[in-house]
Amino acid sequence: MDQHRRSSLLTLAAMAFASAISLPTLALAQQKEVRWGQWKGTEVGEKFMGELKAAFEKDHPDIKLTPVDSPFTGFHDRAIVLHQAKKLPDVLLVQVDWVAEFADLGMIEPLDERIAKEPKEFFSNIPETFHAKWKGKQYYLPIESGAVALFWNTDRFKEAGLSGPPKTWDEFAEYARKLTNPDKRQFAITGTLQAEPPTNMTYDIYPLLLQGGATLMDPATNKAVFNSPEGVAAIEWYIDRVNKDKVSVPGVLSNGEKEKRANFASGNVAMMFEGPWGVAIQKQLNPNLNYDIAPLPKGKSTGTMVRGSLNTISSQAQDKDAAWTFVKWLSGPKGIEMWAKGSGGFPARTDVANQDWFKERKLFQAFVTQMAQPNAQSPFLSMPNAVQMNKVMSTEIQNAVQGKKTAKQALDDAAAEWNKVLSAAK
Repeated sequence: MDQHRRSSLLTLAAMAFASAISLPTLALAQQKEVRWGQWKGTEVGEKFMGELKAAFEKDHPDIKLTPVDSPFTGFHDRAIVLHQAKKLPDVLLVQVDWVAEFADLGMIEPLDERIAKEPKEFFSNIPETFHAKWKGKQYYLPIESGAVALFWNTDRFKEAGLSGPPKTWDEFAEYARKLTNPDKRQFAITGTLQAEPPTNMTYDIYPLLLQGGATLMDPATNKAVFNSPEGVAAIEWYIDRVNKDKVSVPGVLSNGEKEKRANFASGNVAMMFEGPWGVAIQKQLNPNLNYDIAPLPKGKSTGTMVRGSLNTISSQAQDKDAAWTFVKWLSGPKGIEMWAKGSGGFPARTDVANQDWFKERKLFQAFVTQMAQPNAQSPFLSMPNAVQMNKVMSTEIQNAVQGKKTAKQALDDAAAEWNKVLSAAK
């Protein structure tokens, strides 16, 4: 081989090698980044979050997903501070209570035009609860769902001679008294009236109002109406269980979600009002605990609160198309299935919840039943400042339990404050 030909071949080989090693570099240079602000990392674990990231990036190699994890406590307030500093992540996970507030603050983007471009089955398989719009616009897609139901300790019930969970308010009161023995530090429930987070109202109070036959807000007048005779009777019933029967762990005003879950996991508390997210939490706290889950006891009616974790696109997203690609992927069939299996959450899509693998998760079936019953509601999605409104309710229920106000006075005062917020948001 002559010198000139050999030199040409070496030059071609060098060019080919340089081209080969530059391709990944070029791909990385063109790769978009989506920063996902959320609080789930510590709950689901780094391993699963890494698997989720890898699965998304495999389907969308042009996008780098960067989960940004922060503690749930204080997440709402931190998000507002980040917005003010113009440092919001591209995608922001929110609670149902924050949607209207964040929309009004200009923190999150409407998704209607993007959803309209998707196949009909994409959005139709998302539960109707999460079709609720704020001021005519859809700002979110859910990644998990669930309603409050009744967790009950099967060992404690057996010891008390009870064969199953209470189905009515009367049975609940009777069973609660039998399950309470202060000398042994055993109680029926943990009343959760702690002021922070104000979402504590989700568990004890709001479902009870609905079960008593009350309505939280009148959609025709956009006014709070829970201070009806039915609402007052429901709160009086609750106060009797706490103050008269003393079936709750002491410290009702300072007990919150953390205390409630720890008390139930210890085995000394027989019942807990909790959502499907509590299954994974109990598994971490006490994998050997024997318990089952049933729909909440019925008063004049059934009733529960439906909640969920929702993804939104922030108004400060660097690439809103890339952000939508992630939001759509995680709320689509593949993403929801992976999230539900890996996190232990309740699927926020009917086409996933109807799959055989989920039907085999027996503990979750009570939530399916609960969400299909009348008065399974998520009023928070149409509350203009739900966090503040929940704080008002927390304060007034505390006043009633402490005897500072009658149940009627407390609910009247709470309704008056709610109506100020609702009127200002028109």
